[in-house]
Amino acid sequence: MTMLSVGTRVLLFTTLLCGGLLPTVSLAACADYESQVQQAVRSKDFNTLEQLLSTLNRQSDCPLFYLEAVKRSMAQIAAREADDLMQQDKLAEAKEWLKRAPTMIWETQVVHGNIVAFHQQWLLAAQFFNQALDLIDDPQATPQAPTNDEIEKIYQLAQEAQLLTGGLGDTIDDSGNARGMMRGTVRGHGPKRRLIPILFKSGGKVTFKGKKSVRRLAKHLIKLGQRGHVALVTLVGHSDRKGSNAACNRVSKRRAKVVEKLLRKAGVKRNTKISTLGRGKTEPIKFINPWKLTPKQKDQINRRVEFKIKYK
Repeated sequence: MTMLSVGTRVLLFTTLLCGGLLPTVSLAACADYESQVQQAVRSKDFNTLEQLLSTLNRQSDCPLFYLEAVKRSMAQIAAREADDLMQQDKLAEAKEWLKRAPTMIWETQVVHGNIVAFHQQWLLAAQFFNQALDLIDDPQATPQAPTNDEIEKIYQLAQEAQLLTGGLGDTIDDSGNARGMMRGTVRGHGPKRRLIPILFKSGGKVTFKGKKSVRRLAKHLIKLGQRGHVALVTLVGHSDRKGSNAACNRVSKRRAKVVEKLLRKAGVKRNTKISTLGRGKTEPIKFINPWKLTPKQKDQINRRVEFKIKYK
Protein backbone atom coordinates (compact mmCIF):
# COMPACT_ATOMS: atom_id res chain seq x y z
CA MET A 1 0.00 0.00 0.00
CA THR A 2 1.24 3.53 -0.79
CA MET A 3 2.14 5.47 2.38
CA LEU A 4 -0.04 8.55 2.91
CA SER A 5 1.70 11.82 3.70
CA VAL A 6 0.74 13.92 6.74
CA GLY A 7 -2.25 16.11 5.98
CA THR A 8 -3.71 13.78 3.36
CA ARG A 9 -7.47 13.53 3.72
CA VAL A 10 -8.33 10.15 5.21
CA LEU A 11 -11.63 8.36 5.23
CA LEU A 12 -12.18 5.36 7.50
CA PHE A 13 -14.79 2.99 6.27
CA THR A 14 -16.04 -0.56 6.30
CA THR A 15 -17.81 -1.80 3.18
CA LEU A 16 -19.44 -5.05 2.14
CA LEU A 17 -17.39 -6.62 -0.63
CA CYS A 18 -16.56 -10.11 -1.95
CA GLY A 19 -18.85 -11.88 0.46
CA GLY A 20 -17.30 -10.42 3.61
CA LEU A 21 -16.34 -7.22 5.33
CA LEU A 22 -13.43 -5.28 3.94
CA PRO A 23 -11.24 -4.23 6.90
CA THR A 24 -11.30 -0.61 8.00
CA VAL A 25 -8.55 1.19 6.11
CA SER A 26 -7.25 4.67 5.36
CA LEU A 27 -7.80 5.89 1.82
CA ALA A 28 -7.25 9.14 0.01
CA ALA A 29 -8.48 9.58 -3.56
CA CYS A 30 -10.16 6.15 -3.50
CA ALA A 31 -12.52 7.43 -0.81
CA ASP A 32 -14.21 9.71 -3.34
CA TYR A 33 -15.70 6.64 -5.01
CA GLU A 34 -16.41 4.52 -1.95
CA SER A 35 -20.16 5.20 -1.77
CA GLN A 36 -20.55 4.47 -5.49
CA VAL A 37 -18.70 1.19 -5.09
CA GLN A 38 -20.89 0.19 -2.14
CA GLN A 39 -24.06 0.98 -4.04
CA ALA A 40 -22.91 -0.93 -7.14
CA VAL A 41 -21.99 -3.98 -5.05
CA ARG A 42 -25.34 -3.94 -3.23
CA SER A 43 -27.25 -3.69 -6.51
CA LYS A 44 -24.95 -6.21 -8.25
CA ASP A 45 -24.32 -3.61 -10.96
CA PHE A 46 -21.41 -5.15 -12.86
CA ASN A 47 -21.19 -2.47 -15.55
CA THR A 48 -20.87 0.35 -13.01
CA LEU A 49 -18.24 -1.58 -11.06
CA GLU A 50 -16.35 -2.13 -14.30
CA GLN A 51 -16.27 1.61 -14.92
CA LEU A 52 -15.36 2.38 -11.31
CA LEU A 53 -12.51 -0.14 -11.37
CA SER A 54 -11.02 1.62 -14.38
CA THR A 55 -11.17 4.91 -12.47
CA LEU A 56 -9.79 3.40 -9.25
CA ASN A 57 -6.85 1.91 -11.13
CA ARG A 58 -5.81 5.44 -12.08
CA GLN A 59 -5.66 6.58 -8.45
CA SER A 60 -2.03 6.40 -7.35
CA ASP A 61 -2.84 5.90 -3.67
CA CYS A 62 -5.61 3.29 -4.02
CA PRO A 63 -4.39 0.18 -2.13
CA LEU A 64 -3.91 -3.02 -4.07
CA PHE A 65 -5.94 -5.10 -1.59
CA TYR A 66 -8.92 -2.76 -2.09
CA LEU A 67 -8.70 -3.08 -5.87
CA GLU A 68 -8.53 -6.86 -5.48
CA ALA A 69 -11.63 -6.79 -3.27
CA VAL A 70 -13.54 -4.87 -5.96
CA LYS A 71 -12.38 -7.41 -8.55
CA ARG A 72 -13.58 -10.30 -6.39
CA SER A 73 -16.98 -8.66 -6.04
CA MET A 74 -17.18 -8.29 -9.81
CA ALA A 75 -16.10 -11.89 -10.32
CA GLN A 76 -18.81 -13.06 -7.90
CA ILE A 77 -21.44 -11.18 -9.86
CA ALA A 78 -20.13 -12.63 -13.15
CA ALA A 79 -20.14 -16.13 -11.66
CA ARG A 80 -23.76 -15.79 -10.48
CA GLU A 81 -24.88 -14.52 -13.88
CA ALA A 82 -22.99 -17.31 -15.64
CA ASP A 83 -24.43 -19.95 -13.32
CA ASP A 84 -27.99 -18.72 -13.93
CA LEU A 85 -27.43 -18.87 -17.70
CA MET A 86 -25.86 -22.31 -17.46
CA GLN A 87 -28.95 -23.62 -15.63
CA GLN A 88 -30.94 -22.44 -18.65
CA ASP A 89 -28.57 -24.31 -21.02
CA LYS A 90 -27.28 -20.98 -22.36
CA LEU A 91 -23.67 -22.10 -22.19
CA ALA A 92 -22.26 -19.66 -24.76
CA GLU A 93 -23.72 -16.69 -22.89
CA ALA A 94 -22.47 -18.09 -19.60
CA LYS A 95 -18.93 -18.29 -21.02
CA GLU A 96 -19.11 -14.66 -22.09
CA TRP A 97 -19.97 -13.61 -18.53
CA LEU A 98 -17.05 -15.59 -17.16
CA LYS A 99 -14.73 -13.83 -19.61
CA ARG A 100 -15.72 -10.52 -18.04
CA ALA A 101 -14.63 -11.59 -14.55
CA PRO A 102 -11.51 -9.50 -13.78
CA THR A 103 -10.00 -12.11 -11.46
CA MET A 104 -10.19 -15.83 -10.76
CA ILE A 105 -12.18 -16.92 -7.70
CA TRP A 106 -13.54 -20.26 -6.59
CA GLU A 107 -17.05 -19.42 -7.81
CA THR A 108 -15.90 -18.76 -11.39
CA GLN A 109 -13.93 -22.01 -11.44
CA VAL A 110 -16.93 -24.06 -10.29
CA VAL A 111 -19.05 -22.60 -13.10
CA HIS A 112 -16.22 -23.20 -15.60
CA GLY A 113 -16.09 -26.80 -14.38
CA ASN A 114 -19.82 -27.36 -14.77
CA ILE A 115 -19.81 -25.87 -18.28
CA VAL A 116 -17.01 -28.11 -19.59
CA ALA A 117 -18.60 -31.09 -17.80
CA PHE A 118 -21.72 -30.52 -19.89
CA HIS A 119 -19.42 -31.07 -22.89
CA GLN A 120 -18.05 -34.29 -21.31
CA GLN A 121 -14.59 -32.74 -20.91
CA TRP A 122 -13.90 -34.55 -17.64
CA LEU A 123 -10.19 -33.83 -17.30
CA LEU A 124 -10.73 -30.10 -17.72
CA ALA A 125 -13.76 -30.17 -15.43
CA ALA A 126 -11.76 -31.92 -12.70
CA GLN A 127 -8.99 -29.34 -13.04
CA PHE A 128 -11.46 -26.48 -12.53
CA PHE A 129 -13.12 -28.08 -9.49
CA ASN A 130 -9.77 -28.95 -7.91
CA GLN A 131 -8.60 -25.41 -8.51
CA ALA A 132 -11.73 -24.10 -6.77
CA LEU A 133 -10.85 -26.16 -3.67
CA ASP A 134 -7.28 -24.83 -3.74
CA LEU A 135 -8.54 -21.25 -3.97
CA ILE A 136 -10.94 -21.75 -1.06
CA ASP A 137 -8.12 -23.12 1.09
CA ASP A 138 -6.05 -19.97 0.44
CA PRO A 139 -7.25 -17.17 2.80
CA GLN A 140 -5.68 -14.52 0.59
CA ALA A 141 -7.56 -15.71 -2.49
CA THR A 142 -10.75 -16.34 -0.48
CA PRO A 143 -10.95 -14.08 2.60
CA GLN A 144 -14.49 -15.23 3.38
CA ALA A 145 -14.70 -19.03 3.20
CA PRO A 146 -17.91 -20.63 1.86
CA THR A 147 -20.00 -22.85 4.10
CA ASN A 148 -19.01 -26.44 4.84
CA ASP A 149 -21.95 -27.61 2.72
CA GLU A 150 -20.63 -25.65 -0.25
CA ILE A 151 -17.13 -27.05 0.25
CA GLU A 152 -18.58 -30.57 0.50
CA LYS A 153 -20.43 -30.09 -2.78
CA ILE A 154 -17.26 -28.98 -4.59
CA TYR A 155 -15.37 -31.95 -3.16
CA GLN A 156 -17.99 -34.26 -4.64
CA LEU A 157 -18.04 -32.48 -8.01
CA ALA A 158 -14.26 -32.77 -8.19
CA GLN A 159 -14.30 -36.44 -7.20
CA GLU A 160 -17.03 -37.40 -9.67
CA ALA A 161 -15.25 -35.63 -12.55
CA GLN A 162 -11.90 -37.12 -11.50
CA LEU A 163 -13.37 -40.64 -11.43
CA LEU A 164 -14.58 -40.16 -14.99
CA THR A 165 -10.98 -39.36 -16.03
CA GLY A 166 -9.91 -42.70 -14.53
CA GLY A 167 -6.94 -41.30 -12.64
CA LEU A 168 -5.74 -39.00 -9.87
CA GLY A 169 -4.05 -36.58 -12.28
CA ASP A 170 -2.05 -33.94 -10.43
CA THR A 171 -4.12 -34.08 -7.23
CA ILE A 172 -1.10 -35.86 -5.73
CA ASP A 173 2.32 -34.79 -6.98
CA ASP A 174 5.48 -36.88 -7.28
CA SER A 175 6.45 -36.00 -3.71
CA GLY A 176 3.15 -37.21 -2.26
CA ASN A 177 1.71 -33.74 -1.62
CA ALA A 178 -2.06 -33.48 -2.03
CA ARG A 179 -4.14 -30.74 -3.61
CA GLY A 180 -7.72 -30.28 -4.76
CA MET A 181 -10.00 -33.22 -3.96
CA MET A 182 -7.15 -35.12 -2.28
CA ARG A 183 -6.68 -32.48 0.41
CA GLY A 184 -7.46 -33.85 3.84
CA THR A 185 -9.37 -30.68 4.68
CA VAL A 186 -10.26 -27.36 3.06
CA ARG A 187 -10.59 -24.53 5.55
CA GLY A 188 -11.01 -27.13 8.28
CA HIS A 189 -13.67 -29.18 6.48
CA GLY A 190 -12.92 -32.72 5.29
CA PRO A 191 -15.09 -34.56 2.74
CA LYS A 192 -17.61 -37.12 3.95
CA ARG A 193 -16.20 -39.62 1.50
CA ARG A 194 -12.84 -39.92 -0.29
CA LEU A 195 -13.12 -41.54 -3.72
CA ILE A 196 -10.06 -43.00 -5.46
CA PRO A 197 -10.20 -42.73 -9.27
CA ILE A 198 -9.22 -46.29 -10.16
CA LEU A 199 -10.66 -47.99 -13.23
CA PHE A 200 -11.11 -51.77 -13.07
CA LYS A 201 -11.18 -54.09 -16.04
CA SER A 202 -13.58 -57.01 -16.19
CA GLY A 203 -12.40 -59.73 -13.83
CA GLY A 204 -11.26 -57.25 -11.20
CA LYS A 205 -7.93 -56.24 -12.73
CA VAL A 206 -6.84 -52.62 -12.49
CA THR A 207 -6.15 -50.58 -15.63
CA PHE A 208 -2.75 -49.01 -16.30
CA LYS A 209 -4.08 -45.59 -15.35
CA GLY A 210 -5.65 -47.09 -12.23
CA LYS A 211 -2.31 -48.56 -11.13
CA LYS A 212 -0.72 -45.15 -11.60
CA SER A 213 -3.37 -43.67 -9.29
CA VAL A 214 -2.63 -46.30 -6.63
CA ARG A 215 1.09 -45.49 -6.81
CA ARG A 216 0.34 -41.80 -6.29
CA LEU A 217 -1.92 -42.58 -3.35
CA ALA A 218 0.86 -44.74 -1.91
CA LYS A 219 3.28 -41.79 -2.05
CA HIS A 220 0.75 -39.68 -0.15
CA LEU A 221 0.19 -42.35 2.52
CA ILE A 222 3.94 -42.91 2.88
CA LYS A 223 4.45 -39.19 3.41
CA LEU A 224 1.72 -39.06 6.04
CA GLY A 225 3.16 -42.17 7.68
CA GLN A 226 6.62 -40.61 7.87
CA ARG A 227 5.08 -37.77 9.83
CA GLY A 228 3.50 -40.29 12.20
CA HIS A 229 -0.04 -39.18 11.38
CA VAL A 230 -1.67 -42.42 10.14
CA ALA A 231 -3.15 -44.97 12.54
CA LEU A 232 -5.34 -46.89 10.08
CA VAL A 233 -6.30 -46.76 6.39
CA THR A 234 -9.67 -48.29 5.54
CA LEU A 235 -10.39 -49.22 1.91
CA VAL A 236 -14.06 -49.67 1.03
CA GLY A 237 -14.95 -51.31 -2.26
CA HIS A 238 -18.22 -50.65 -4.08
CA SER A 239 -19.95 -51.97 -7.18
CA ASP A 240 -22.45 -50.78 -9.74
CA ARG A 241 -26.10 -51.84 -9.73
CA LYS A 242 -25.62 -54.95 -11.90
CA GLY A 243 -25.61 -58.45 -10.48
CA SER A 244 -26.89 -60.12 -7.32
CA ASN A 245 -26.17 -58.72 -3.88
CA ALA A 246 -23.85 -61.62 -3.09
CA ALA A 247 -21.88 -61.21 -6.33
CA CYS A 248 -21.59 -57.46 -5.87
CA ASN A 249 -20.36 -57.90 -2.31
CA ARG A 250 -17.64 -60.29 -3.49
CA VAL A 251 -16.56 -58.00 -6.33
CA SER A 252 -16.43 -54.90 -4.14
CA LYS A 253 -14.41 -56.69 -1.45
CA ARG A 254 -12.01 -57.97 -4.10
CA ARG A 255 -11.53 -54.43 -5.43
CA ALA A 256 -10.53 -53.18 -2.00
CA LYS A 257 -8.13 -56.13 -1.61
CA VAL A 258 -6.55 -55.43 -5.01
CA VAL A 259 -5.91 -51.80 -4.03
CA GLU A 260 -4.40 -52.92 -0.71
CA LYS A 261 -2.05 -55.30 -2.52
CA LEU A 262 -0.98 -52.57 -4.97
CA LEU A 263 -0.39 -50.09 -2.13
CA ARG A 264 1.88 -52.57 -0.37
CA LYS A 265 3.70 -53.24 -3.63
CA ALA A 266 4.16 -49.47 -4.06
CA GLY A 267 5.92 -49.16 -0.71
CA VAL A 268 3.28 -48.67 1.99
CA LYS A 269 4.87 -50.51 4.92
CA ARG A 270 3.23 -52.96 7.31
CA ASN A 271 3.37 -50.42 10.13
CA THR A 272 0.61 -48.58 8.24
CA LYS A 273 -2.42 -50.74 9.01
CA ILE A 274 -4.88 -51.28 6.15
CA SER A 275 -8.38 -52.65 6.58
CA THR A 276 -10.58 -53.70 3.63
CA LEU A 277 -14.36 -53.82 3.34
CA GLY A 278 -16.86 -54.55 0.58
CA ARG A 279 -20.20 -52.77 0.46
CA GLY A 280 -21.43 -54.05 -2.90
CA LYS A 281 -24.17 -51.94 -4.44
CA THR A 282 -25.71 -50.85 -1.13
CA GLU A 283 -24.24 -47.32 -1.17
CA PRO A 284 -24.62 -45.83 -4.67
CA ILE A 285 -23.42 -42.27 -5.18
CA LYS A 286 -26.14 -39.66 -4.76
CA PHE A 287 -25.24 -37.47 -7.70
CA ILE A 288 -25.50 -33.75 -7.09
CA ASN A 289 -24.03 -32.50 -10.34
CA PRO A 290 -26.14 -30.79 -13.01
CA TRP A 291 -24.49 -32.79 -15.81
CA LYS A 292 -26.25 -35.27 -18.03
CA LEU A 293 -24.50 -38.52 -17.12
CA THR A 294 -25.35 -41.72 -18.94
CA PRO A 295 -26.19 -44.90 -16.99
CA LYS A 296 -22.80 -46.27 -18.13
CA GLN A 297 -20.98 -43.26 -16.65
CA LYS A 298 -22.90 -43.56 -13.39
CA ASP A 299 -21.93 -47.23 -13.21
CA GLN A 300 -18.29 -46.29 -13.82
CA ILE A 301 -18.35 -43.88 -10.87
CA ASN A 302 -20.07 -46.42 -8.62
CA ARG A 303 -17.43 -49.08 -9.40
CA ARG A 304 -15.16 -47.34 -6.95
CA VAL A 305 -12.93 -47.71 -3.94
CA GLU A 306 -13.18 -45.18 -1.13
CA PHE A 307 -10.60 -44.67 1.55
CA LYS A 308 -10.66 -43.33 5.07
CA ILE A 309 -7.68 -42.34 7.15
CA LYS A 310 -7.82 -42.59 10.92
CA TYR A 311 -5.22 -40.21 12.33
CA LYS A 312 -3.22 -40.71 15.48
